[in-house]
Amino acid sequence: MKTSTRIALLAVGLAAVALPFLGAADTTAEIAVKHPRLHAWLAHRAAIRHHLAQKLGLSADQVAQLKATRAQTVAALKAIRADTSLTHEQKKTQFRAAIQTARQSMLAVLTPDQQAQLRALRTRWFARG
Repeated sequence: MKTSTRIALLAVGLAAVALPFLGAADTTAEIAVKHPRLHAWLAHRAAIRHHLAQKLGLSADQVAQLKATRAQTVAALKAIRADTSLTHEQKKTQFRAAIQTARQSMLAVLTPDQQAQLRALRTRWFARG
């Protein structure tokens, strides 16, 4: 898996430490019933977010802030996808910018100690393969 893909997936996963998919829970549940692999993937991502929240010792306030950031990011990404006036390259550029902005917002929520813990965890994850 490419590093950029891993980073994007980790950024999106970190944003929703508390709950998967805000506002689209019913739709996601309905889709997941039809697509068992999607259901398994969503459950796996939820477990990773929960584990990461425990490892970093996130407070309820931090979880709420990350949840809000994730909701904003999901809305922005859906808007980019739905914009038919953009070319593929423009969508790709805007997508990356939105994810980078979300990542910076999420890191701002974490304390310096939690940021150091996250960097250490990422180093271990990426070292595995």
